[in-house]
Order: sequence, then C-alpha cells, then structure tokens
Amino acid sequence: MANIKKNFNFRNGVQVDDDNLLVTDTGLVGIGTTIPNEALDVRGNVVVTGFTSSTTAQIGILTVTKFEPTQIIGAGLSVFSGIVTAVGSGILTYFGDARNLQGMPTSQWEDKDVGLGFTSIYNTGGNVGVGTEDPRTTFQVGNNVDAGEKGVGISSVGNINMTGILTATSLIGNLTGDVTGRITGDTVGNVNAASGISTFTNLDVNGDVDFDGHTHIDNMSVSGVSTFTGEIDANSNLDVAGNLDVDGFAIIDQVNINDNVIQANTANTNLKLRGTGTGILEFDDDVIVSGISTFQGVIEAPAGMNKIPSLYMNQSNLPSASDYHGMFAHVHSTGRGYYAHAMNWYELVNKDLFGVVGTGTERYNVGVATISNLIVTGISTFNNNINVGFVGASSTSFGARMGVGTTEAPVNEIQVRKSGNAEIRVTSESGIAAVSVGRETGSSNTNNAAIRYGGGLGYPYSSDTSVDILNYGTGNFNYYISASNASGIKGDFHWHRGANSARLMTLTGIGGSLGIGLTNPTTNLHVIGAATVSGDVNVGNNLIVAGALLGNVQGTLTGNVAGTLDGNSNTTVGISTLNNLSVAGVATVGRLAATNGIGIGTDSQEHVFNVNDLEDDALDESPQVFISSTGSIGIRTTSELPNVSINASQAQAVVGGLGVGSTVIVGSVDMRAAGRNATTRFMLPPQVSNTQRGNLVGVIAGAMIYNTSTNRLQFYDGSGWRTLLSNPV
Repeated sequence: MANIKKNFNFRNGVQVDDDNLLVTDTGLVGIGTTIPNEALDVRGNVVVTGFTSSTTAQIGILTVTKFEPTQIIGAGLSVFSGIVTAVGSGILTYFGDARNLQGMPTSQWEDKDVGLGFTSIYNTGGNVGVGTEDPRTTFQVGNNVDAGEKGVGISSVGNINMTGILTATSLIGNLTGDVTGRITGDTVGNVNAASGISTFTNLDVNGDVDFDGHTHIDNMSVSGVSTFTGEIDANSNLDVAGNLDVDGFAIIDQVNINDNVIQANTANTNLKLRGTGTGILEFDDDVIVSGISTFQGVIEAPAGMNKIPSLYMNQSNLPSASDYHGMFAHVHSTGRGYYAHAMNWYELVNKDLFGVVGTGTERYNVGVATISNLIVTGISTFNNNINVGFVGASSTSFGARMGVGTTEAPVNEIQVRKSGNAEIRVTSESGIAAVSVGRETGSSNTNNAAIRYGGGLGYPYSSDTSVDILNYGTGNFNYYISASNASGIKGDFHWHRGANSARLMTLTGIGGSLGIGLTNPTTNLHVIGAATVSGDVNVGNNLIVAGALLGNVQGTLTGNVAGTLDGNSNTTVGISTLNNLSVAGVATVGRLAATNGIGIGTDSQEHVFNVNDLEDDALDESPQVFISSTGSIGIRTTSELPNVSINASQAQAVVGGLGVGSTVIVGSVDMRAAGRNATTRFMLPPQVSNTQRGNLVGVIAGAMIYNTSTNRLQFYDGSGWRTLLSNPV
C-alpha cells in the first residue's frame, strides 16, 4: 500500500463500513458499534502491544493475558505486588462461592478489634470442632465426652471435659470444684485447702503426713509409718488392727481391751507402766499378776484387804537378801515367815491357830513395850522397853487387826499411821516381791490382782527390774480420779520418765484430752512430734496438713489446692479446669492442646504466641518472638508490617541454604520459583545513591548494588565499583 502523507479534516464525523469505525461529530469514537456512548467505545476484544495510560478506566469484563502495572487503585481496592488491600476504611467483599480463592477460611471466622491495640479472631457461628464433624461444645477436639466418647470439650464458660491425660511439670493456682478420678504419681509440695471440707474416700500416703490443725477423715488406711507432730482429734472410734506404739504421753479416757487382758507379744520383753514424776498410778479395781512383778520404786497401796503372796518351797529358794532388802517371804517347808535385812534373811515370829506366838525358842529384842495383856508360856527376855500402842484380837485369830503408829484400835486389819512419811515395804533379795488383792481363798490367781516387782515366768516384758500390775480376773482395768467427788476433780493423769523430767503424756481429768509430748492438750488427742500408725486412721472430719503432703494421692479431691504441687498429676477421666497454668520446666502435651495464647518469658497478651517482652528503644530492637492471630511472625521486634508475613528487619540469619518459593533446594540460593504472582517475579538488589555508596563500610569483593544516581547495576571487584553495561531490551 502506498504511503500518503496528507492531513485529513472531517468536521461532521467519519464512518468506515457500517460498524467498523465511527467518529461522531461530537468526538465520540466507536469501534464495532455505530452508537458510541463514550469517547472510545469498543465492542469486541482489544489488543494493546505498547504502553497504555488511562486516568480513569471503566471496564465491564477485563481479561488480561499478561499485565505488568506498578499499581492498580480504584473503587476502594489496591493491587500492589500481588497483594489486594482495601483502601481507606473500606471492606473488600467477594461475591460467589470463592472456589478459586486461596487461603480463605472455610468457617465463620471474623477479626475483631476491641480497642486494646491488637486484633483478635473469633467464630461467629456455632461450635468449633477439631477431629470431629459434630462438635457439641464451644471448642471440641475429638468425640463428645459427655456421651462417653473420647475427646476434649471446652465450654464458653471455661469448663474443660476430657478423657485423655493432662501432663504438666507444674500445676500452679487454685483448683476449685470436684476432682473425680485418681491422681497418680509423686506429689511434692503443699496442698493447702484454705477453706471448705476435703473428702478422701481412700488416702494412701507412703511418706510422712504432718497435721498441724484439725483433721477429719472418715476412713484413712496407713500401711507404713505415720508421724503426727501435732494433735490427732478422733471424734469417733479409733480402730487399730495392728500394734499401737506410743513413745510419749497417751491420755485416754477409757481403754477397752478385748478379753480384758493386757498382754505383751514378744518373749522376754517387759510391759512397762512407768512414771517420771510424783504422780500416782492408781487401780480402782483388782490387779492380778500371775508371774513375777518387779518394782523399782515405792509400792504404796491404800488401806484395805491387800494381798501380796511371797511363797517359797525351801529356804534355799529365797532370793538374795542384799538385792531384796526389806522383802518378806513365806517358806512352805518351814511354815515360817522371813524378811531380808542387812544381807540376811530373818525369821519372823509366828502365831499359830491357837493364838500362840512363836515356838518358845525365839529371842525378842525390843525397845519400850507397853502391853495390856501379855501371855508368855516360856522364858521372855526384854533388854529394853516394849511400847505397843495396840495389839489385839477379836474372838478368833482370823479377825485380828494390827496398828502401827495408832493410838486407838486400827480401823483395818493392818493400819500404819504416822505424822510423817509412812511406808510398807515388801522386798525380795533374789525373787519377786508382790502385793496381791482379790477375792480368792486359794492361790490359783483367778480372781485377784497383784502389783509385783521382779518379773515372772510367762511374761516376756517382765524382767527383774520391771513393775507389773496384773488383773487375774476378767473384769475391767479402771482408772479413776476423784472417785468420791467427781465434781471437784482437779488432777490429771501424767506419765513421766525419771523423777524430775518433763511429762511424756497427759490425760486431762476434765474433758478427757490426751496429750502426747505436752501437758496441755487442746483437742481430744494432741501429739507433739512424730506419730506412727501402721494401720488405718479414720478421721471423721477435716484433714488439715500444715506442712508437706508426701506420697501419692488417689481418690476424689474436693476443694481448693493452693501452693506448689511438685510431682505428677494424672487425671484419667473428668475435666481439669485451670485458671492460669504456669510451666517453669518442660511441658509435655501428649495430644492436641488448645489455648487462647501462649507466653514464654512474658505474660503479654498482645499476640497469641509471645516469647519475651523486652524492648530496647534506643536500638529499635527487641529479643521478642511473636505469632499473631492472623499468622504474622515477628523476630526481634514487636511490630507487624503491612503486607509482610514475617518481620525480621532487625534480625540477622545464617543458613546453609536458601530457597525462595522452592520446596527442594538445588543450590546454595534457589530462587527458581520465587514469586507466586507472575507479574512480580523479579529481584531487587539494595538501592543506594553515589553518596550512600561512599558511606558503605566493610565492602568486600562481590558486593552488588543498584545505583539510583546512574540507574545501573554495580559490583565491587575488591578495588573499586564497576558498572554492568547492557543494551536496552
């Protein structure tokens, strides 16, 4: 076609064919139409090979095969580097099923800014399920626990119902409500119930249990050693299946022993009732001792029909007179009585059935003797006076009474009365010294009691230095204070070791409180020091532990647990609700764990995951690491940058290989697949001017920049900067 250089001027428009090209007289251009509505109205496809500039474009349907603008802005929409952003305060709204949109949520999630400086995400719909298509709680992992299935459910009010295992290094904070199931593992630390009642169906403690306050336990089974430093208050029965070993004081209002027998189980071991002070060991009923009783101290019995037999077959059977100085004994072969004195046994003068005293061969050496009626059949020799206040008998010798120190007839068969100390001593030099009381005519010891010193055959706890109180009968062993005036009681029962030592145990006469290790118990059973219970301990009320509760805790724990729980808490079933969980060590989660936020080294709630919260404003850097609710990650910073998923602008990284967009790295730096958007797949080196380039320090060979002063790529060869030259494309 020939070239024609000519200007054409059409004042009333131009039309090519019917609808190929039309220029109206008003300046409207139509292509593919004879009725153009705009300055350029094209009905059909448009192909532009060069640069197209438009101030305002209105396109019904825009199909772009390759489009590389710097930025597209319009109608509240900004497209820059592959990122679509709402302009201003507008909201981007997509209509349709969004089947081709990537990274879109599949449920009703919505961002919410409550004015705290960060944005949270919440579910506007119903429940959220993980691992289930049918969640029945606000947040559910796995199946429905309320239906007996395995899973974890969290309600909107904070209740957690789970069937799995909760593992934590430390469980800190109050545990409020019922805990149903078992807590297995070691629990080291304090379990402090500040108020309320703690009920244990079964409490198995392998270590020490320290109770400082009031403790109420319906049923406590202790298989090992239990130590009580404070009081034990049992409002109901205390059932001890095994042995009860009390090292200190034991104050008991009433002791009921099956078969009415106090028995020692170990052979050749003493059963001791020992006092350390001036108190009195009192028996209001019969005391029967079948073996040998040894009394180290003074034996004092009230006036009455006291019976202490001391019988030996022959004189050779008498014990050592030096060991049992003052002992009285009867020798069956001689039918005589003897007493030990000055390392020898001395024969007592006998009175036979006919009232005859002695055999007529005895010699008597007395001082002043005042005798109202003296019948002597033989020779009587008195070197000194005989002064007898009263020696008399009734019509028969069996009704005779003897008074020592009395000025009138004795009121009992034997009466000792003195203004000072009065003592009746029964001693044996080498055998048992005993005093017997009872209702028995013979010597079978079936209906009497005895207080003895020196031990006895068949009593393993009785030795030659033991004191035995025996009740040979089947009645009670009773202790009474103020038996004739109970309303005027003032004394207590005391146990001592040594004459001047502190009291070991006290049983108060008023109230009936037993104190072990103290003399003023404030509860029914008050123990100072350790206590060991080998069997079950039943506590009818609260169990209060002021110190550490050591050992495994199994069963139901109801109430608050405050303090440090050192050990494992294993809840196989039920829901464990924790207000705050602080893990100082390693935290192991066997299955999925759901939380609103995690803080490590910080309690900041700015992001869903925070590590440290320190900042250095001067250096504009921070050791913090965070993950926001929108998926943004910050390293050494607390700030999120627009359109930046990972903000590590203040950090430095050293890697062995780098892949950008590539999942398999084939080189040290693999950028083959960099950029998801085909229109932005380019790389930008650092941009500096000539002035800024001159201020660079530490430049080494191979460094590359883009010089904004020359608009050229430059590299440093070790001695100077070199410019990369190329022809325009």
